Amino acid sequence: MKNFLEATATKPTLKLEVVLRVKPVGNVKARLRINDATWITEVTKEETFIHEIGLTIPVDLQIQIDRKHPEALEVSVDIDGHAILPIYYKSAGISTCYINTNDTWKLNIPNFYSWYHEIIGQGWII
Repeated sequence: MKNFLEATATKPTLKLEVVLRVKPVGNVKARLRINDATWITEVTKEETFIHEIGLTIPVDLQIQIDRKHPEALEVSVDIDGHAILPIYYKSAGISTCYINTNDTWKLNIPNFYSWYHEIIGQGWII
């Protein structure tokens, strides 16, 4: 006999896959953070960073670059297969996907599926 989780195909540890893609304009030194994972790198070509987090864990993205004019960093983000940036760039602390400042760029989403359901115009999930 199967238990409840097996019978309903419910997975108690569902994960969200956060995919961060960065494309440099020039060579850019960057500090990239997705929740508890941090990468410090010199971005010389388009790179992809992938991190898994728990389904109900807030998504916290931060990017800090050390640049000189005209260097910049283009950012795109997919969460669980849904394109978030550049479509919803206004949700970021600095409303852009083209980072050309030394300020810290942030995107904070408290609960992804509740946020996504609301932002695509489907109302609130409580």
